[in-house]
Amino acid sequence: MILKIANDDRSIIKKGVYLFSLVDYPKIQDWEWNNILAFISYEKACGDKLEIVCENDDILSAVQDAADKIDGREYIPPIADAIEEFVYHATNVDAAQKILSSGKLLSATKAYGKTGEELAIERKANGWEDPAHFYEYVMFGWGTHLVGDYVVLSEDFPCEEDFAKGNFDAGVRFYIRYKDIIKHKGHTFDGYHPIKVKDEISLFDYLFACIVPEQYKEQIEKHIPQELIAKVHYLPQRGISLQEWNNKVVECIGML
Repeated sequence: MILKIANDDRSIIKKGVYLFSLVDYPKIQDWEWNNILAFISYEKACGDKLEIVCENDDILSAVQDAADKIDGREYIPPIADAIEEFVYHATNVDAAQKILSSGKLLSATKAYGKTGEELAIERKANGWEDPAHFYEYVMFGWGTHLVGDYVVLSEDFPCEEDFAKGNFDAGVRFYIRYKDIIKHKGHTFDGYHPIKVKDEISLFDYLFACIVPEQYKEQIEKHIPQELIAKVHYLPQRGISLQEWNNKVVECIGML
């Protein structure tokens, strides 16, 4: 894995590179420094080889010096200023059916019955190239961010025109309060995802709300356990952009 600290418009892990974009390059905000250290610690804990690169020599030297002092045994959580009230996990409709039927949010390895190595190879074709151990976790994005839908849509990414006109199928979102999921014994922070949990999470214990694009209603409703029906909400999604969809979901969550 390569950690590339740069002046870009977004941070993303793609093709084996964590492009870590500073919001005020070359200044590093406190929460950014914290996430950099958390990522380094997580990668070392997993036994991954990590290369750090940056065009700014001062940044590179500071990060490399800090990395040399980290052995992978440190758990470094996100700082308070970076935390939102909710996180969510997004899936396609097939995975959502399995999740609801089982009453559990499942890691990709659990949901698809494949190893992390097998899934890493499959997803490589879509350009993600996440490490195999990523797929052993239920991974979350912050509740107001778009990245979950980007991951779902990467399986069959729409053309630019369809994307703008809303001719695509967004993912099913499972929302959980951060203050609740941080208590899960299987959680960790990797400096990229707000939080992730090993293997599985009980929906009965943690689910705040499940947001489903309205076109999936018939496929989804028969899989919902009786105890969770009141927490599943359907919203019209077709004909609006991804940003408009995201805004609609965030507004809905804020009103629940």
